[in-house]
Amino acid sequence: MTKALAVLAAVAFGLSLSMSAGAADKTLAEIHGSAWPKSVNGYVVKEQCKACHGDYSKLAKMTENLDPNPHHSHLGDVNCTDCHKADKAKPQLVCNQCHKFTIREKKAAAK
Repeated sequence: MTKALAVLAAVAFGLSLSMSAGAADKTLAEIHGSAWPKSVNGYVVKEQCKACHGDYSKLAKMTENLDPNPHHSHLGDVNCTDCHKADKAKPQLVCNQCHKFTIREKKAAAK
């Protein structure tokens, strides 16, 4: 499951095609396919996301190589759908309502 989560994280933050196992231009609905979670009212809620993807501390660990780390936020436990839209290949960062972030991979420290 860790590899699948890494692929989803790569897709979500628009990393290169080679890093995302060919899924960079796929929407979340396409990636999840028939496993797409639905609630009674038709909306996906963060508890459904967390059931498979883990909580924000786990997600922050998985995306710690990104700067800024989108899952380590002063906003706390926001709804996943605030950034991740079923019909969009890339997230719409809720952070950018106040900030002007561009998510990038951290550069390796010089030795």
